[in-house]
Amino acid sequence: MGSGRILDALAAASSNDRADWIATYGAELAAHGGGESLGDLLKISVCEPVDIRRYCSAERARDILLANSLQDRRVLLQTTVPELRGLTGCDQRTLKDVLNALLASLVEGDVRDRGETVQNEPHATLHDLLELWTSSLDDRQRLILRHRMARRDRSLDDLGNELGVSRARVGQLEKKLADNFAAWRQSSPVAERIGQFHWWVFNGSSPLMTFEAVSARVPELSDLVHPVGIELSNFLEMLLPDLDVDGPWLATKPLSDLRDVTFYSATHREKRSDGGYDLDKLQAELGLDDYAWSSWLEYCGLRKAAGIVVRKGASQPELAVAVLAAAGHPLSVEEIAERLQVDGVRSLRGRLQADDRIARVGPNSYGLPEWNLETYEGIREEIVQRIERGGGRVLLADVVDELVEQFGVSPASVRAYAARREFSRRDGWIRLAGNGDDGPSQASRKMPTPGETRRCFFLRGQWWFRVDINKEVLRGSGFTAPRGVMALFQVAEGTERVFAALAQEIRISWAAPQPQFGSIRSLVTQLQAKIGDVLWLAPTDRGAVRARLVRAWNKTEDDEIALRSGVQRGLSGEDLRLAVAGALALSVQTSWAALVMSLRARGDLDLAEIVEGYTLSESCRALDSVPGLDDFFAALGGR
Repeated sequence: MGSGRILDALAAASSNDRADWIATYGAELAAHGGGESLGDLLKISVCEPVDIRRYCSAERARDILLANSLQDRRVLLQTTVPELRGLTGCDQRTLKDVLNALLASLVEGDVRDRGETVQNEPHATLHDLLELWTSSLDDRQRLILRHRMARRDRSLDDLGNELGVSRARVGQLEKKLADNFAAWRQSSPVAERIGQFHWWVFNGSSPLMTFEAVSARVPELSDLVHPVGIELSNFLEMLLPDLDVDGPWLATKPLSDLRDVTFYSATHREKRSDGGYDLDKLQAELGLDDYAWSSWLEYCGLRKAAGIVVRKGASQPELAVAVLAAAGHPLSVEEIAERLQVDGVRSLRGRLQADDRIARVGPNSYGLPEWNLETYEGIREEIVQRIERGGGRVLLADVVDELVEQFGVSPASVRAYAARREFSRRDGWIRLAGNGDDGPSQASRKMPTPGETRRCFFLRGQWWFRVDINKEVLRGSGFTAPRGVMALFQVAEGTERVFAALAQEIRISWAAPQPQFGSIRSLVTQLQAKIGDVLWLAPTDRGAVRARLVRAWNKTEDDEIALRSGVQRGLSGEDLRLAVAGALALSVQTSWAALVMSLRARGDLDLAEIVEGYTLSESCRALDSVPGLDDFFAALGGR
């Protein structure tokens, strides 16, 4: 049959026979070796622009057309068969597929006709059907589909600027396209393929899957949808609305819920009665191997450290809390340092003692407050407590044995503290000095003064309490406070008080064994506090609280000392020493070394470390002196 009559014959053929006739005439054209263009062979001089890739049955044919800019049939009609045959990668089978696609586009014309043919083909995949639908869209619709519905990587304003329309118009087009997609998705052949696709993705899966694992089960996900230039995987959430997708993760439940459960399980390790998850159980239920589990923890804002799971950016005290929770019993600072693989034992000890989330249960032993173990207050305080429990006096030998057994302190240390002038010893008994021997002592337990209390400093003629602004404070968590702070704010044991501060309320309670500040979130929010800032609190004569926020600034050692002690910034050397001594209510002759001892004695271990490091600098070395005995005993008198 002459080439010019091919189209007439195809047009006259029934729809059932047309595919066979297209294959026959396509083979005849593929065998042609003349120099006439396809337009001349088919007697076509004018036709509408149509992307014929949607008519190709093989992906190679689509790729070759795109690579050589021949997808528009008007351009293709200007080429010759020998030119097509000479294209890189175009074998005889591919050549026939290209020519068949050209003939089909010329005969069938209407995309819907072609669509019915493809959709009725028993071997058409979901990818084939999606590619067919996307090829029916115009360029504007494809742009919106790609960037607003599939990838969701561009804004309405951005696309509006590119298309030269308003953002509202882009939104209207997107809505219309979404309705179009929904109708296509519900059509019977498509719905059937989606059902199969759903089974392939979800069959035997856990609630959480990696894209890599699903792609291994469904290779079709990596196929390119040519009309829009993106892979089928980009359409996952559109095709399977019950699937939550984010990056490499796919889930049959909301990813945010799974992420919250994982984070909660990692950060709340106590035994639960609420049916909550532990991490091993959760990993098993999610069906993740160790490699995928590590990636999931990273996605959840967690990481593994020292064999335990903690949040990213966790501080040393937070890591220590996790180590203690995992151990389930108190550990020494050396044991904690070994499990955390840190070398600075001395620095770690200071951080542990300054952190309210960790309880000191011995001279060198630490646990968690929720274990309800007796906290170690120092040898002096432990002796006082036992005298009070004994009704005013107690056998010194019993005190020594009890403290040695309970806290592991040395007998010599206990007897050395018992020899201090504040205690009276007679006939093996020990009592507080000044208490007579007649009957039990009615003296109440000595309250530490602000000068003996960590984070309390004498500034501007009165004592202030320092609150370090961290994530917990900003989030609204309460925090524990030393007993000396209760003396400052005049809160009696077993009571609580509410103070006004900048029209906000601060609740201070001593109803539990450890005094507690309630949330100060509203106050720090009003002051626009940030992590690293310092909030200073002091009581007024009118039963309110004066609040002063100090912004963090350059963190050289002298800056850090000034920020944490509340003294004027910009001081250094001798001027800084005098200011810190005043803030501790100590003599102006107090040396740097004595300041360090005093800070340690009162529990300001973090500041003591900084001050000690500062005294080793060249600027301070010549100004420091060896402390005398008065300095030494003054430092020991603190807490």
